[in-house]
Amino acid sequence: MSRNSQTTCDPQKSSIDTGLGAFASGSVLVFGLVGCARSCSLVTTVGMMKERPPRPRLERGDVGEAVVELHSQLTLAGYLVESLHLDRFGGRTHDAVVAFQRQRGLEGTGVVGGETWKSLDEAAHYFGGRLLCRRTPMMRGDDVAELQLLLGSLGFDSGWIDGIFGPQTEAGVADFQRNAGLPVDGVAGPTTVATLTRLRLSANAARPIAAIREQERLRNGPKGIVGRRLVIGDFGYSPIVAGELGKELRKAGARVLLLHHRDGSTHARAANQFDAELYIGLMAVPEETCEASFYETDSYSSYGGKDLANFAIDELSLALRIPGTVEGSRTPVLRETRMPAVVFRLGPRDSLANERREVATAIQDALLRWVAVPSIATHATDIGLAKQR
Repeated sequence: MSRNSQTTCDPQKSSIDTGLGAFASGSVLVFGLVGCARSCSLVTTVGMMKERPPRPRLERGDVGEAVVELHSQLTLAGYLVESLHLDRFGGRTHDAVVAFQRQRGLEGTGVVGGETWKSLDEAAHYFGGRLLCRRTPMMRGDDVAELQLLLGSLGFDSGWIDGIFGPQTEAGVADFQRNAGLPVDGVAGPTTVATLTRLRLSANAARPIAAIREQERLRNGPKGIVGRRLVIGDFGYSPIVAGELGKELRKAGARVLLLHHRDGSTHARAANQFDAELYIGLMAVPEETCEASFYETDSYSSYGGKDLANFAIDELSLALRIPGTVEGSRTPVLRETRMPAVVFRLGPRDSLANERREVATAIQDALLRWVAVPSIATHATDIGLAKQR
């Protein structure tokens, strides 16, 4: 196989190697090489895999095939809805959606939009249930995140634990295979998964490389914000607050990139391209709110983000004179950024413009505390132990 061709796998194909053939996936023709000495099937794509079309927004009272699919996805994610009418979005479905959203760190609205559909898709995959490899579009799921966590805990660098199978994850799999004496293809198939599973106990006793790398960057970074590359992201309703915070941080000597867009993935791509050291997102909401979220899954936590979130809520609660909360989350902007990231939901929206200086000062004071004394503690979530909130 040419080094320039992309090794990938067909997500529709079983992980059982059965022979040699060509088959279609959507409108893309793929050629399969299976039943070989490698750990799983390999295919080389001709063209690009198709993204599935957006699914409809669903809420209580909706009826149709999309609701049937929603119930199926909720069941795969562990939220069984007992109903005689699986094509109807009723009260039990609403409650299950809210429970799922809160468990994933999403806002518990009970409304199923693009972000909830995407999270449901990712939650439906368990480790070992499918071939994991690099393709276009990239494979996403909880199984990918578990693969990354296991590799990182065993000392194989698979990049950020974001549940996205990209080039770093492929390289981590290949490195593991090479060291384990397995055929090296960068694909997590049955043999690779079985070997990783046998080593799971050892992996659970160590922190993943992603956590160690974040810790070292925080520990060895400058104890101030002069020259630091920071990104301030406005999600559409807080440009005045974002502008005020950006202005104050620039005056303090930081290099600041201001973003104004409602899509979290767009923010993440820009922050990664800027090579930011920290991302701060701002959402203004109608109700009285003081919340901060950082990246966290069931088995991994960005403790740099967590510490800054806690520092900032301490300051913001005093500045806004309302109680504050801190929650782990796996929204796209938190998951896809390659640096510590915190998103603030603040309100009421109508009063934030008048309190922009107080908000900016509170976040800046928290940031100064954060860079002066970076946490070097080992959190339980960094080593795959039970999460304590």
